[in-house]
Amino acid sequence: MPRRGWGSRLLMAGLLAAATPSAGPGSGLQAMAAGDVTFGNPTISGIQGTGFEQDIRIDSRGRIYTSAPGTLSSGTSYLYRSLDRGQTFKWVPAAVQPQGKLPTCAGGGDTELATDRAGNLYFNDLTLLNFSTARSGDQGRTFLASCAGVAVTPVDRQWYAVDGNPMDGGSITLTFDLVPNPTPVPNPNCAVSNDLVFARSLPGAAAGLEFAPVQVLATRCDEGIMGNDEVFNYGGVTRAFVIHDNDALNQIRMARCDLVDFTASATGYANCVDTPISTFPNARTGANFPTLTIDRAGNLFAVWEQAPYAAGQVTGDTLLYYSWSKDQGNSWASPQVLPTPGLFTNVFAWPAAGDAGRVDVAFYGTPVHQSCPPCQGPDSTNGDWSLYLAQSLNFMNPTAWGQPVLAGEHFVHRGTVQTLIGGQSGDRTLGDFLQMRIGAQGEANIAYADSNSDDEFVSQAAYIRQNGGPSVFSAVGTVNGIAERFNSVQVGSHPATFDTGGVSSTNQPNLTVLGSQVSMPNATTYQIKMLVADLTSLAPKPDAGGTVLVWNTQWKLPSSTDPNGGAYFHAYMESVNGGAPTFWVGQNALQLNGGGATATYPGSTQVTGSYTAAAPGMITITVPASAVSEANPVSSVLYSVTASSMSLAAPAESVPNLGGVGGVPFNLVDVAPAYDFNPTLPTPPFQTCHEGDGDGSFQGKGGSASFHFDEDRCEDGDAETVSESDPGNANFQSTQITSVAFDDVANTVTIAGSGTDNGNPVAFTMVGAAASPGLPATFTLILTAGYIIRAPLLSGGIQLH
Repeated sequence: MPRRGWGSRLLMAGLLAAATPSAGPGSGLQAMAAGDVTFGNPTISGIQGTGFEQDIRIDSRGRIYTSAPGTLSSGTSYLYRSLDRGQTFKWVPAAVQPQGKLPTCAGGGDTELATDRAGNLYFNDLTLLNFSTARSGDQGRTFLASCAGVAVTPVDRQWYAVDGNPMDGGSITLTFDLVPNPTPVPNPNCAVSNDLVFARSLPGAAAGLEFAPVQVLATRCDEGIMGNDEVFNYGGVTRAFVIHDNDALNQIRMARCDLVDFTASATGYANCVDTPISTFPNARTGANFPTLTIDRAGNLFAVWEQAPYAAGQVTGDTLLYYSWSKDQGNSWASPQVLPTPGLFTNVFAWPAAGDAGRVDVAFYGTPVHQSCPPCQGPDSTNGDWSLYLAQSLNFMNPTAWGQPVLAGEHFVHRGTVQTLIGGQSGDRTLGDFLQMRIGAQGEANIAYADSNSDDEFVSQAAYIRQNGGPSVFSAVGTVNGIAERFNSVQVGSHPATFDTGGVSSTNQPNLTVLGSQVSMPNATTYQIKMLVADLTSLAPKPDAGGTVLVWNTQWKLPSSTDPNGGAYFHAYMESVNGGAPTFWVGQNALQLNGGGATATYPGSTQVTGSYTAAAPGMITITVPASAVSEANPVSSVLYSVTASSMSLAAPAESVPNLGGVGGVPFNLVDVAPAYDFNPTLPTPPFQTCHEGDGDGSFQGKGGSASFHFDEDRCEDGDAETVSESDPGNANFQSTQITSVAFDDVANTVTIAGSGTDNGNPVAFTMVGAAASPGLPATFTLILTAGYIIRAPLLSGGIQLH
């Protein structure tokens, strides 16, 4: 959390500045140097928690983790996990439902994540007095924790960079700010300014839990607030970098240290330098962090926000600037404006690089100029802010940028944004940053916030993944991901468990969501359906986590006039102790959690519905469109439709939604992937037994390759399996399937899980696309070991029914 001098955030958000958005003129477009980047459906990653300042990491097996702070007063932060490549998220099993507290010490300030090459997960939670540090070797089921990760206090804003496996010869570089006059390294000259430091994790069992003495970086007392850090090995010399601004916010710098043995340096660092990247005495930065990435060739890429500034006022637009270094930060290219045609105010830029010169930059932007007076940059820019991605396949060529692409389907925030540029006078709903990481295909994976709801001051955690267009890995060429879904989703059989405190329940068949769909039988009615594995009984099992069961479907409806940006509706079936169900619709709410907040979904209007007591069973809810309407919606589309199942201690509607506060905290049991409902498209019926078979050959990397998959146990009783053989390249056999998703509109099946490739463990994603008029069937396989193939079939076929 950026701040000037020493302070603390006791409330997560809520400082709203209301004004009427104004439109800004367009501008000429830059020449496209890269093809069109495309994205799938945004996933609601924070069904339970919040999306304020999400971190994101992807481990070596393709598991995705994101985290977000709650509040210091609650002592709680939230840690989410996806085992199906970002299609669905739940809290990690160690979190105690329904509040989400992890088995770590008090936290709730800033959070940071890291994963290593061995799949260990590291979590860091700010307490202000220190960092609560934790490590998990079982993907978030259990944690080892420390209440005082560093030997100094107080501290602020932390970032992690991992070198190898910290449990086995590697390390974590932690960078953070020492606030004025810390103990035990005081500096009386720093009355109101920060010091920038590195701290390196101790080896072995202490990795990620305890850190060595700090290495002070940069000029003492001349630190604004740092951005992220990164490490890179240059021919045997591993170097750590951190980008930061100065105290006056008119310079961007890069600090660097060599990692050395602790026998040579008590801090584990040596040869530290701090080099200017850009100096701009008539401008100001801080919206909010300068950020950096390093490509596979070791080139450094830095990006920051900058606005002209004079006499205490911002005098022009806040734009993105960038520079690069080809010599490990010793010298830097002249700064360039990153072209964002039509967008006049941009904040929270986050880059992620691939091969030499190839980079993605994600950011929030708006086509609105600042309001002047009060001339406070983003803090006085009342607009609709959207998530964008800009890509360059050669960032050393200023003309090689493609036009920024709308990544999140619709705008995600209405109002102003709080930044250091504007003196922290804006709306802080979105926090201080978003994050992006590169996946196995060289695709962008972005964790961000969406505040368009009745509780506009508490943003929701969201995630989006690139599914097409250029990869930042040149060998991949074009990203091939899961197609955008419309009107329906259906997944394969899977266990649904109530996970809390590191313990998982038995499978809950009557809470296992197999499918979700929306249709409009007439112009005034929505029909919402959920396919559930077994509805022969609505009674909760003893280990379900609660006596009230809820089957919920939720969606977003942005508005062009709602001062909160839009509404977030839901409809659900509810049964108390297995009794006759009732059916409800409402808007999202929150319950206060020790000064923080967790999401709730109370009903406000009872509607009609039915269910079939069968296995699988069908829930049908009839929703009058007038009960879920929003004035001036941006379109007729319902966005990010997400079905889930929950257990509660009391009926969801028993605590009414009063101005966005109310509802009952819940335990999340199961989630289905998101899709959009477009009333102009047909809604296909559920398939009670999907056929998913494939056999054939294709041109592989090593010649003629073959594949086989079977994903219809309900039809033929055969084991579910995926296998592929590509001579000299891959010899893959699945061992576990964790998710299956059928898309009956695109006529594809996506299967994910784990297996072995030439005897080595890997995670996999397979996409089978049946033939369509004019297009052959295609087979796609992505292994975390680096093997990627997408090819049309030369023989055989794929059957999906």
